[in-house]
Amino acid sequence: MTVLGRQSHWVWGIIPAVISVLLLAGCGGGGVKEVKASLKEWSITPEVSQIESGKVRFVVANDGSEPHELVIIRSDLSSDALPVVDGKVDEERVDIIDEIEPFAAGTTEQKTVDLEAGKYVLICNIVERVPGEPVESHYEKGMRTAFLVTD
Repeated sequence: MTVLGRQSHWVWGIIPAVISVLLLAGCGGGGVKEVKASLKEWSITPEVSQIESGKVRFVVANDGSEPHELVIIRSDLSSDALPVVDGKVDEERVDIIDEIEPFAAGTTEQKTVDLEAGKYVLICNIVERVPGEPVESHYEKGMRTAFLVTD
């Protein structure tokens, strides 16, 4: 009888701790916030345009018909004013925080980054060059959007 009493005491001592851990995990206890975004010809559409600073998981769906990428740039410039060379944002002249490399249409990729408060621009920086045709710059065709991170 005393063993059962001890087990019962032990179980009741552990249950609140387990419940706390599960609640923290379910509520983003790790502090990771999630931003879903859609990429397609010729737009980037996050479900929110701003978020609090900290760890942010971008869950990005390529809803277009060709490969796209997501480049996260910290910049005070407007989304259409980044420096461009030959149709591509000059990655040597901007502050790239991270990126999701080009991925196929109909798929979803994700990336978790630690973002400080500030202004950001989300872009697709793919440039297609087909001989005899004009350069197709995803950025210049509109695959860009402003994104704000607050304290």
